[in-house]
Amino acid sequence: MDKRNTRQKAIILDTLMKMKTHPAVQELYQEVLKKDSTIGQATVYRNVNKLLVGGKIRKIPTNDNIDHYDGDCSIHHHFYCLKCHKIIDLYDDGYRSFIDDIENKNSVKIEDVSFLFEGICKECNDEV
Repeated sequence: MDKRNTRQKAIILDTLMKMKTHPAVQELYQEVLKKDSTIGQATVYRNVNKLLVGGKIRKIPTNDNIDHYDGDCSIHHHFYCLKCHKIIDLYDDGYRSFIDDIENKNSVKIEDVSFLFEGICKECNDEV
């Protein structure tokens, strides 16, 4: 791999990791352009797929049929607002006993967990 591809992938990953909005690829591309206007849309799409396969980022599929991406690969879950479509990180270690129970009852080893909770966020709920 040439240095240009490595540099571009690093810029894309760094941009995503700094974004806390869980962007779709098009939104990520718009932010990448602000850092390096020579990176094309196809390059962003290609590298997002490489980063996903490499376990450097996570994909968050939502019911709006748009995949969103997260640069935080720590174990956490997400809340999707059905009204404003915002995605919020949820951190809670309480799920661990639930996972242990599933593993023990089914003789499996769970490597990753991702829950997507759906509902109305505080901001949208306060509007009512």
